[in-house]
Amino acid sequence: MLGSWKIARLFGIDVRLHWTFLLLVAALLSGGDAVATAFVLGAAFASVLLHELGHSLVAKRFGVRVLDITFWPLGGMARMSQIPEEPRIEGWIAIAGPAVNFLLAALAAPLVAAGLVLNAPGAVVNAAFGFLAINLTLGTFNLVPAFPMDGGRLLRAFLARRRDYVRATELAVRVGRAVALGMLALSVGLALFSSHTLCLMPLVALFVWFAGGRELFAVRVRHGRVPGFASAAGAQAMVEEEGARVATAPAADGPRRPAWQSPPPVLGRGGFSEEALRRLERFPGPLRRPPGGEAPE
Repeated sequence: MLGSWKIARLFGIDVRLHWTFLLLVAALLSGGDAVATAFVLGAAFASVLLHELGHSLVAKRFGVRVLDITFWPLGGMARMSQIPEEPRIEGWIAIAGPAVNFLLAALAAPLVAAGLVLNAPGAVVNAAFGFLAINLTLGTFNLVPAFPMDGGRLLRAFLARRRDYVRATELAVRVGRAVALGMLALSVGLALFSSHTLCLMPLVALFVWFAGGRELFAVRVRHGRVPGFASAAGAQAMVEEEGARVATAPAADGPRRPAWQSPPPVLGRGGFSEEALRRLERFPGPLRRPPGGEAPE
């Protein structure tokens, strides 16, 4: 991702920080109790990192290539070469992140209880309770059915069991945008009645609205539902048809060469490889409608 720096590599996955995340950290540390804020930021960072590693390791288990994990002001994001259009696989990948947070909260709960029973120093009990609260909040919030958040992907995976994948995505995006409008309304209400509201909810709502629409467009293109674009299968069929036509054409005017040296790569279960991405970037063939006329809307 542009504007980010690599800080670590875990399980073969690069961990990166976006420059906007550093601005957020600096702004939070500049006011109030710097020590307490630093602890909360550290606990949140570790929890989000483990959350994203949960997604990433399950995705790799199913053969999906994980590009990196990038931290930005709204949290962390595991970038993958593709989201498999298999409801079971998408469901497992989506639930893995919140499951990690709930597991961490379950591990912190006995520490909180032991600290209270043994009359441990307040700072220790507060630290354990804070870690528990952070993970419960992360796990619960990410299960909100706001596509493309984890809960929205779980909703799409559930809908795709009995519906067309494009239709399931459309319904998930519609529900997600309704939730986004609810977030905006809630943030306005909190701002009216509280002067200490952290104004990140409107940013989350905007992310849900626009990121969901962008992914819906990509799914429609992939399935040939956007006029002027062929589906992956249709594009491959056209390439093979053109290659066969050129190979069998008479050579009366001398040797002929196809418009491209090799067909564009087709997206596989594990996503595009680095070589396939380079071939796709160099592919000069035009985007055409799939064979058979107009693409359905």
